[in-house]
Amino acid sequence: MQIALIGWQGGGKSTLFTALTGSEPAAGAEAHPGVAEIPDEQLDRLHELYPPAKKIRAKVEYLDVAGLAATQKRSGLKRSLISHLQGASVLAPVIGLYAFGAADPAELANLVTAELRDLEVELLLSDLQTAEARRERIDRTRRTGQSVDRTEDAAIDEVLAALNAETPLREIDFAPERDRALRSFGFLTKKPLLTVINRGEEQDGEAIAAALGETLSGKRRATAVVDARLEAEIALLDEEDRAPFLRELGIERPASERVLQAGFALLGLIRFFTVGDDEVRSWPIVEGTPAVQAAGEIHSDLQRGFIRAEVVSSDDLLAHGSLAACRDKGLLRLEGKDYRVRDGDVMHVRFAV
Repeated sequence: MQIALIGWQGGGKSTLFTALTGSEPAAGAEAHPGVAEIPDEQLDRLHELYPPAKKIRAKVEYLDVAGLAATQKRSGLKRSLISHLQGASVLAPVIGLYAFGAADPAELANLVTAELRDLEVELLLSDLQTAEARRERIDRTRRTGQSVDRTEDAAIDEVLAALNAETPLREIDFAPERDRALRSFGFLTKKPLLTVINRGEEQDGEAIAAALGETLSGKRRATAVVDARLEAEIALLDEEDRAPFLRELGIERPASERVLQAGFALLGLIRFFTVGDDEVRSWPIVEGTPAVQAAGEIHSDLQRGFIRAEVVSSDDLLAHGSLAACRDKGLLRLEGKDYRVRDGDVMHVRFAV
């Protein structure tokens, strides 16, 4: 999973990047990646059953993209910038409010809405350029007498109709075959949108969220309110100092966890576990993934030679202390390749290649 931080200059993207990754982005880079481990209390508890094993958390990649200048409005994004964003799983516009001090929450909410609307226009224009270029290529192929992919042809028409109506593609329910035809284009407005509101210390995040109401809600959209400067300071502390500092400030969960949770929900992700004396590991997958495909996340050989999966819920494993005990209780079961893996499953794959 990759979450790309985008927005106008001065929004605090790089500060948020530090809050999320615990590292500072390289100065001057158009796009700077950073990796963070995904906290998982269930994984921590499972590791206690296998103390010699290596604990491997799932990871998320953040991409800090260079801020847009106000002079770039209504021009679409640069081609190089689009290339960076096309590989992202989620786009996260960072809207900075900290410069406005203790302004009225309703006024701050209006600023968020306006800035996000301007940014969405840039994404729409960028997608329109991509779709128009593809339409020209398809038409050129047709004029030469060669056949064209009818599904892609119809999908591009549907895309152009939506974009010309200023409708983000994430709001369109494409037919499955058209959706598959569009995947390679990486349309930006088709990606889930996680708006991160970067508030100032004197601003009330809950009041801002209340003033926004349902304004930012919609299909494949979510919102998080953070104080990026404060969260960055916390992220740079030694691990043993973070928890007491969070408690002192009354912060239940750091921004890194809240943003991750929102990203997981937008993508419909769950996680399953593999356990053993060598390693205990968490694997994120899309909810509803069949066991045979989940096995492929571990290794392609497991998917290719899949026979059965031994499955038990992590809660049952923790309650009974071992796979052997779960087997004796009838809780460890054999599942076929079509079994839909559930959140928190512990899975061991039987395979032959």
